[in-house]
Amino acid sequence: MIPALKSEFRKLLTVRSSYVIPAIAYALIIFVLLYVMGYRNGLANTTGPGASFFLANSIIQTANILSIFGAIVALLLMTHEYRYNTIMYSLTITNRRLKVLASKMVAVIVYVFVFVAVGVAIALASQLVGLHFSGAILPHQEFSLVNYFAQTLSFCEAWALASLLFAALLRNQVAAIAVLFIVPNTVEGLLGLLLKENVKYLPFTALSNVVTPPVASEAGRSLLEKAPWTAPQAILLFLAYLVAGWIIGGVLFLKRDAN
Repeated sequence: MIPALKSEFRKLLTVRSSYVIPAIAYALIIFVLLYVMGYRNGLANTTGPGASFFLANSIIQTANILSIFGAIVALLLMTHEYRYNTIMYSLTITNRRLKVLASKMVAVIVYVFVFVAVGVAIALASQLVGLHFSGAILPHQEFSLVNYFAQTLSFCEAWALASLLFAALLRNQVAAIAVLFIVPNTVEGLLGLLLKENVKYLPFTALSNVVTPPVASEAGRSLLEKAPWTAPQAILLFLAYLVAGWIIGGVLFLKRDAN
């Protein structure tokens, strides 16, 4: 298992995409959170009932940006193997195929953890810098930074593992990217027209509740938006889908020809 893990981390850390993609994500975060939220809208967002949730209201932007780019890195880790026909070598150096799959999952989880930790730090710092240049003063915040990081990390890890699953099932880079962007929004959006209130049980719809920010009442107190699921419930529901998907993906990875 250790040689397989070393191999996967080497593949992940020796390609340019593993550094270029995070750089783009961080640049986008700086633009959105420093310039748009901090500088342009800082004065408006730090006054009124919602002032104490200024940082919390950025969790959607931070999580969405990091999750998309983290998912792409996870997807490339798998699809590059089939695109450049290195999967045969990966399977040859281990005595069990599942070790290869498990090693990729561990590599993605660790990579996304570091990626999100840096991204959250940049996001929070960007907002503070933007506020400074706008002349606004950050009031006392009622949303825990631990929750900010935990919810963002959970959201991004879920997206990354789902992306890796799509790649393992489809084995084609273009097809996997298309499914990654079409299923969560377009497909679930169309299914919502049919399922109506039961749309909350769909995986990515449920997952979106993980990063639902608090809404302030007129008194300035936390008034959580009436969401179908709490963050822990949403993660558990998505995890159930993910486990079922990976059982299918693992069986197919074992049974199908490597090519």
